[in-house]
Formats: sequence, C-alpha cells, structure tokens
Amino acid sequence: MFRTVLARRHGRQGRRLARDLARLGAGVSLALLALLWVEPAFAATVKATGDGKIAATPSAATPTLPAGEHMVVEADQVVYDDKADTVTALGSVTIYYKSNTLTARKVTYVRTSRRVIAEGDARLVDKDGNVLTSPKLDVSEGFSEGFVESLRIDTIDRSRFAAESAQRTAGNKTVFEKGVYSACQTCVNEPGKPPFWQIKAAKIVHDQQEKTVYYDDARLEMLGVPIAWVPYFQHPDPSEQRKTGFLLPRVINSSSLGLGVQVPFYWAPTADWDATLQPVAMSRQGALADVEVRHRIDSGLITARAMGISQMDPAAFIGTSGDRRERGAFNTSGAFTLSDRWTWGWDVTTVSDRRFLDQYHLTSVSQDRSISTGFLRGESLKSYFEARIYKFTMLTDDNGVDSRGNTLLFGAGRQLQDKQPVVHPVVDWEKTIDQPVLGGEVTVKANGASLSRSASDIDTIGRVYGIAGTFSRVSGMVAWRRQFIDPIGQVFTPSASLRGDLFYSHSEDQSLVGFVHDGTLGRVTPTAALDYAYPFVMDTSIGAHTFSPMAQLVVRPSEQWVGQLANEDAQSLVFDETTLFRADKFSGWDRAEGGTRLNIGGRYSFLGPSGGSISALFGRSYLLSGVNSFVYPGYDELLRRATLGQAVPLSAFGSGLETKVSDWVGGVNVDSAMGFRIGAQARFGADDFRLQRSDIQASGTSGPLSASVTWAYKRTPEAYYDLLSAYAATYGATATAIRDAMKRERSEVQTASNLRLSPTWRLFGGIRYDIIERYVSGANAGVGYDNDSFSISLAYSDSITQSVSSSAVSQIHDQTVFLRFGFRTLGDGSLANSLASSN
Repeated sequence: MFRTVLARRHGRQGRRLARDLARLGAGVSLALLALLWVEPAFAATVKATGDGKIAATPSAATPTLPAGEHMVVEADQVVYDDKADTVTALGSVTIYYKSNTLTARKVTYVRTSRRVIAEGDARLVDKDGNVLTSPKLDVSEGFSEGFVESLRIDTIDRSRFAAESAQRTAGNKTVFEKGVYSACQTCVNEPGKPPFWQIKAAKIVHDQQEKTVYYDDARLEMLGVPIAWVPYFQHPDPSEQRKTGFLLPRVINSSSLGLGVQVPFYWAPTADWDATLQPVAMSRQGALADVEVRHRIDSGLITARAMGISQMDPAAFIGTSGDRRERGAFNTSGAFTLSDRWTWGWDVTTVSDRRFLDQYHLTSVSQDRSISTGFLRGESLKSYFEARIYKFTMLTDDNGVDSRGNTLLFGAGRQLQDKQPVVHPVVDWEKTIDQPVLGGEVTVKANGASLSRSASDIDTIGRVYGIAGTFSRVSGMVAWRRQFIDPIGQVFTPSASLRGDLFYSHSEDQSLVGFVHDGTLGRVTPTAALDYAYPFVMDTSIGAHTFSPMAQLVVRPSEQWVGQLANEDAQSLVFDETTLFRADKFSGWDRAEGGTRLNIGGRYSFLGPSGGSISALFGRSYLLSGVNSFVYPGYDELLRRATLGQAVPLSAFGSGLETKVSDWVGGVNVDSAMGFRIGAQARFGADDFRLQRSDIQASGTSGPLSASVTWAYKRTPEAYYDLLSAYAATYGATATAIRDAMKRERSEVQTASNLRLSPTWRLFGGIRYDIIERYVSGANAGVGYDNDSFSISLAYSDSITQSVSSSAVSQIHDQTVFLRFGFRTLGDGSLANSLASSN
C-alpha cells in the first residue's frame, strides 16, 4: 500500500522512491525517512543507506533551509496521513540539522503549521552541546522556536535547568515556567540525585544572546530548605566568562574599620575593556572607593587600580601613619609581547601612607614593602636578557626600638623609606655559544647595575648594609667548561673563567668615610678550577645505590679592593650543601670570592624498585691560600672599630666560612613514593660539630590525613655579642640592653594538617611554636565542606607577638575569623572579622 501511495502522490519520483525502498528486502528492518518530502519546504532526495535505514537531504529548493545546510533524518518507519496533512516517523528517530541533533520515539511534521512534534523520550542536543530532554517537544522546523512540556536542560558546563513547561522564541530566548536552576555536576550523570542547592522561580528567562539568566520570584534552597528569597535576580549565563553585573558581596568586621560590606560590580562594555567597581561601606571609617580597569590589546594587557577614602575616624589608627583624613593608593601594571622572544612591561604602586594597604586588608600581612618595576626581557634557547628598574616603597612605619623597648643603635628602624634604594637600572645578559671551544661549552655573561639612596642603612649592631649616595657597576665574564670520563669511571670537569668589573662610587655619608672609595675602580678575577667525582654503583635486591666522593679545586688570586667597593647585591650568603661546590659562593656580582679553595664532600643516592629515593650530600671547604673573602676586615679590626663607636663593614661572620677550615654542611632528601617526603639541611661547627643552623621539612599523606612539620633552628654568632659588648664603651647601657635582649638561639616548629572526614568534609589547622621562648606564636584551625557545586570554609587564625619588658611579658594577638563560600557558576563570597588584643 505504501508503494501505491507513493506512486499515486508523487508520480515518477514516488515510483522511484518505492523501488529504492523495496531493494532493502524482506527480513531487513525497514528504515524510512520522515522528513516530509511531500512539501516544497521539505523537498528531499531519499536513498537507502545500506544499513537498514533511509537518509534524506533537503534539496536546494527548500525555502526554510539555506543552500549548503543539510538535514538528515533516520527512522524505522514512516506514516503519511493525507487527511491530517502530516508525516510521522516512528521508532528510533534521529534528525540532524545545523549541528543540532533531535532524537525521539516519534516525530510528526504538521505541514499546515510547519512544526515538528517529538514525543517519547525526546532529546535535543544543540550546537553548543547543551542537552534538552522532555516527554514532548513542539518546535519549529528549524528548531529555533517551540514549546516544551516538563523539560530538563543539561548545559555544556554541567549546569541544569528544569521546568514544568518552557517556550523558546527567536532562537535564543527560553522562558521556563516554574523553573529550577542548579549547578550540580554529578546530577548530569545521576539524574535521580537531588542537587545540593538550587534556585526555584516562578519564571526563568535564559537569554542566550545577552548571555544572562533572569529570575522572577526566586528563592534559594539548600538541601531542599529555602534560605533566601528575592523578587528579582539575575546572573551571567554559565558559559559566559565576562558578563556585566553584580558579584557576590563580601562582609568585613574589625575594631578599626567597623562593620563593612563590599558589593563588587563587574562591567564589560567591550571585548577588550572591563572594570571592577568594588566599594566598601564601613560603619567606622565611611566609604572606600576601589576601581580596577583592564584593557587588553593585541600585544598584551594593561591594568589600573585606584583606591581612596576620606576617613571618618582617623584616630582609630593613632600612633601610625594612618592617622590622617585622606588616604589611598594606586597601582598600574602592563605586560606586552614585542615578538616571540621579547616582552616588556611595568608594575607600579604608590600609596598615601605606609600602612594604608595593610590596615584596609588590601595586601598580604607579611608584605613589608611594595616593589615598583619596569622591565624588558628577551629569551631564547641559549640566551637571556633582562633590564629592570626598581623603586621600593615601605609599607611599615618606622620603629626604632626592640621588643623590650630599647632604642636601637645607629638609627636602625628609622628613616626606613630613605634607606630604600632606587635602582636605575640592573641589566643581566647571558649566552651559551653554539659551537664548542676546545671540546667544551663557553658561556658569556654580563651584568650592570646603578642605584642611589638618600640615607645609609645600618643595623643595630653597626653593620652597614647600604651607604647614602650613588653607586654603579659594569661586569662581564667568559667561562669555559668541559667534562671527561676515564675508562674506570672517574669524572673530571676542568673549567676556567675570566671576569672583569668596573665600579663607580659617590658616597654622601661623611660618617662612613673610608667604607667605599669615591671614584672609579676596576677588578679582574681569573679563575681555574677542576671538579672530580668517582661514582660507585651497586645494585641490590632492595634497589640501586650510588656513592661518589667529590672534590673541587678552585685557583684564583685574592679578592681585590675588599672594603672599598659598595656591596648591594651580594649581602645574602647561605653556606649549605647547595653552595658547597659553587666556585663563587657570593650571591651577587658586587663581591667576587678570592683565594685558592678546596671543596670536598661525598654524595649518596638510592633508587628503590617502587620509585622511592634517597639523596644525601655532606662536606666542607678549605681555604688553601690567599685572603679569606668572608672575614674582612678581620675580627680584631671589627672590635676595634666597635670600641670607638664606629659602624663596621658587612662581613660574613657566622656564615661558616670565616675560618680557613669551614663548618660542615649537609643535606638529606627522602621520598618514599608512598606519600611521605622529608628534606633536611644542617650546618655544624668546624671544631665542636655543634649545630649552627638547620631546616627540616617533613610531609606525608596517609589515607584521609595530610600533614607537614617544619623545624627551623639558627644559632646567633658570638661575634654579634662581642660587637655589642664593645659598643658599650661608647653607648653604655643601651648597647648592653640590646645585647641582653638578643636571642642566642632561634628555634621554631610549625605544623599544618588536613583531615578528610568524608569525600566532602575536612578539618584543617596548624600551630607555630617558639621552642626557645616556650610560647605559641601562631595558630589556625578550620572546617571546610566541598562538593561539586558548593564550597564553604570557616577558619580562625591567631598571630602572636611577644613583648618583654623589665616588669612583665606581654603578648599581642592578631586574630581573624574568616568565612568563605562559593556557589559554582554564581560566584564566591566571604566574611572576615579581625581584632587585636593583648595580655
């Protein structure tokens, strides 16, 4: 009958289609197309696919389908109703059109209204990957409009919309009646699982063109319990990363600011401009304006942030630089690419006073200064260049007393901003030559630096860290290195270098005459070195062991012009196993280690079959000839100057290298490959093997528990006490009091832990304990909950500072309670309460 109807209705085309269908043969599941080839709007070419189904593609005559846009429909059976003017596809129906896919058990096309009605587990996957499911879909022939009953939409970002009914118009706007929205990711894979939170509304409008979701009469439910209601609410489309609108608020509370609320507003007028307005209204200080603007160009990004306030109660910050009416700060940054190898940019901060960022919680509490810089950087596989300028701004107030109220010597703790250098500029360049020279690798390095400061920086034991004036240096070095391995496995690595430095100094501090030579000086340092190692390897049933004795001989003349050149970038000296075999142990270019030195040690490593490993290195250094660069100007000369009340050059006393035979240094690292790791570094006295410095860190995970422990220890060099004793001849009881207040040892242990009570609940916390003074110097604890759509944590922290006077010991507590919460796709919020107390 179907063949007869086709022939009668379509003549030659129908008879040809009937013959094509007949070729499928009996016993093959009949696959027929239901795409209404009976109408011009759905004119189609029909053919057998060879797999038991029929596919149809609309012809170019289709008025509603532009040329080149094909619609393909697959079905098990088709029924044509001439009286109802419909064509119905039955069975496993699938329609493909413009990256949309519609599946259902029954699809009917109504010719008069040109609508497609899908019934029976209807499922529509749009071009963006969003999935719409419903018992019944009533859509237009291009899927751009329609009406849906009892639907659910799972978006590409694993969010979900559901409603009793919905209507789609204009191809981009969907109106959900009695709708529900949630961001439960696991609910997509587990449809029966209730969401942790959801928004229910009388009406939800999802405007895909505006990338916004609107709610009328909305309430927020958590675990099925309503917790908030608003008459109107909106948020960006879950797929939208840049959408104008309000962000979740933040609440703060502190004794100096009062109770405050911050309601950020994000504004994105164009694709390359956006801004965040985040004012804070505070009960004690008034309104803080805070605006950040970002502009992206083809080569990079520019940002600018301005903050300001006219304080209602400046006295809340009495005794600090914050005791003023008008306060504010400005920051701007930029980063740009010139090519695939070159970048440049800046990061500049200016503040009205030193404590503004800290007191308004706009920076890390541990940040004591801001760094403004501009840079130009170039990188390639074997070369590197960077030029920078720096300006340092102090974020702490002057404080010229120690923890016991003793006035510090030499103006330490005062004029902090004047002591900061302005660097204009510092330049680094390094290149490895492509072609080997004498079979070895050649590296060329250069460095230049120029800086100035208006006040000399001297600590309370008289050590000079910086001199008022202007100081410049240009340095260059050529280095060669080659490795040889002999037939029995010994490794020999000869190396040589030639370094030159040119200095210009202009001191403006007359009290420090003789510390630097005003004018120009040059320094040349030739170096020859030989590294030796003889690794022994042993394989056992428990793993592979490697032991290697090591030695390094470095030959060079004594350092030139020691004590007459400014030292700005080589002040930090840490002698440990990582620097033991470094030819020049100074950290910067201003100093150049001199003298002939022999460094010896041994290295051990172990690798287990399960991936566990152990590595250890232990050794010491010997000065064979020449002047020790780490002891200038000599211990007796230091004490002589201190007795006269004079400042002394910054020396390396206490580094472990000040004697001809150095301290012992060592380090051990253990990795169990089962979640436990430990790393330890230590330095021991050259004569008595007494512990001088140590850092031990251990971390591990076992089941639901993760924890770490850190122990740090440092012994104060006896030379510091001797210097303060000598200063007592000039400064009397003040120097003696500072000496007595100085800790001979510093020892602190810090812990951190995280306990996973369940897949969603966790406890965390830690303490910091001063072993010498025997008090808890810091503590934190909290509880957190995290699932796939919501997270919340409540944390408490207490930072404790101990102050000692002649009559009592007092502690100052800086306590903070912090509540953080986040709704996936909606945003994050927080509430902080800070207070300070003493006892």
